[in-house]
Amino acid sequence: MNKSEERIFEQFIQKYEQRTVNFLSSKYSALSGENIRDILQDSYVVLHKNIKAQKVSGPQYPYFLKICINLSLKAIGKQGKHIIVGINDTDIQQPNTVSMHKVESILQVCEEHDSVINEKKQLVHEALGEMATRCRELLWSFYADELSWATIAAQFGLKNADTAKSQASRCRQTFKEKYNHLRMQSYGK
Repeated sequence: MNKSEERIFEQFIQKYEQRTVNFLSSKYSALSGENIRDILQDSYVVLHKNIKAQKVSGPQYPYFLKICINLSLKAIGKQGKHIIVGINDTDIQQPNTVSMHKVESILQVCEEHDSVINEKKQLVHEALGEMATRCRELLWSFYADELSWATIAAQFGLKNADTAKSQASRCRQTFKEKYNHLRMQSYGK
């Protein structure tokens, strides 16, 4: 833009700025004065770039206002995506807030859930520890090492894949019994 066009742009800003602020303030009450000023500045930048790129012949108020409206709607959309975590119980009255009591109860549930998982892991290790080495290795080969039944049969000197599956089935049954027994002992304490 040359100096003459820049002067026209500055006159456009002076003429329509307050009118646009008033319009946006009345139309979008969710936006603060600072938000509206930011939107105005961003809208000026978009308008200026579009004039330089010759997408628009000059500053036109309806076109500028449409830019402002679009940016306002984007700003309001971003505000709705954020959850405000309240610091005290008085914050609960505000929309889109979560009380600290609720946060603490969620964290407690998560800790209890982690505790149950750790307890189950411990029971699995204890049950495996009580099993025969061959059963433990056979189950480990299938579940942890992800070997095929044919490979497991060859590794353990078994007749074929079906024989390996059959032995694994008996081992799983033994594991299940040991696990349930340990679990009953654990909860019986």
